[in-house]
Amino acid sequence: MTLQEIKKEFFTYRNGAVADTLRKAGMPYAVIFGLNVPQLGDIARCVADKSEERDALGRQLWADTKVRESRLLACWLLDPVKLSQEEAAEMMAAVQTREEADILAFRLLRRLPYAEELAASAPDTYAREALRRNLEATVGVPFELIVKDNRGTGKGICQVYNEAAAEAR
Repeated sequence: MTLQEIKKEFFTYRNGAVADTLRKAGMPYAVIFGLNVPQLGDIARCVADKSEERDALGRQLWADTKVRESRLLACWLLDPVKLSQEEAAEMMAAVQTREEADILAFRLLRRLPYAEELAASAPDTYAREALRRNLEATVGVPFELIVKDNRGTGKGICQVYNEAAAEAR
């Protein structure tokens, strides 16, 4: 599926009543088609599973900051394996709404191998709050994020672990 075909799907599923309600609620997007989350999921399932193409489409959609559905669908398509920690932090900082933050955290950020570190170190944004909520819901037990950067300290893993354990509540 190409970017143009995805945009055609947006037009197919558009819902003027929902779009008007979102606009009146203050959504910052220039274009709102009014798609709901299951419809976005349907579109995501239609995109070929070739990770290179899927990830490239996701990046194009995320860059389209003026269209609500582009930003949300991107979260389904981006490959967490190919997303660097810096890129993830930039995405979190660029989040425009709570809805975007929730979808980003649920569909992408929580799948990153460094999700807990990202949640602990990110600036206080909608996305950080959403990622923390998603981690809490999926970990299943009370937890605390203690992030230690051991690069260049010369300390062994046991020493760093013991220091972090001493900080735990």
